[in-house]
Amino acid sequence: MSDNEIIPKNQRLFLITQGCFHILMGIFVASTVWLMAYNRDWGSMHTWHVFLSTIGFALLMAEAVAMQNPGNGFFLGYGKIARGFLHGVLMLLATTAVLAGVSIKIQDKALNNRSHFTTTHGIVGFVSYLLTMLSFLGGILLFFVKLVLRICNLRPIYLRKCHTFLGISAYALGIVSLCFGLRNYFSEASYHTNTGFIVILGTYTGLNLIGPVKNLFSP
Repeated sequence: MSDNEIIPKNQRLFLITQGCFHILMGIFVASTVWLMAYNRDWGSMHTWHVFLSTIGFALLMAEAVAMQNPGNGFFLGYGKIARGFLHGVLMLLATTAVLAGVSIKIQDKALNNRSHFTTTHGIVGFVSYLLTMLSFLGGILLFFVKLVLRICNLRPIYLRKCHTFLGISAYALGIVSLCFGLRNYFSEASYHTNTGFIVILGTYTGLNLIGPVKNLFSP
């Protein structure tokens, strides 16, 4: 890298994909929240479930994953420790939002005597929720990696790879579940499936996963 080159050539692709990711994420989240606000149905538990799940997976967890991408323009000047700390904070907020969203939906179904986790959306979402909890636990172990090494003879690289795999799986399945749920919500709220929103969500999720998948399979 030359003295005048701020970003290495091999990271420019990540800078472009992350730029597209943030633009598409802003469009999707703003449009989805606007639709909820437009319908003014905040007294419904289902609306809060959709809102918290969208914020948890499509915004907070998405940005937590993006934090680890080398082309994230918002955090280029941050060191590894600072990025790791912010990643953990965002994941804590994302996990809290997802937990609240799932809890509200479980309560909603219990009050209406409806079965739990019988749809594709519900099953995939529940699996994603479990993986999110495991990934969060892995993140805590990585934060205290020196203590973990004292207790068990485990190479940090294996713990990091496992955490990355669980995080990718939780995020990807969470988005898949969100797509199923939002497709139904859009149909009920606006009388259209709004497939374009689902395409935007899937596109920026794919762009966001390039870096983590690359890291997962790198030596």
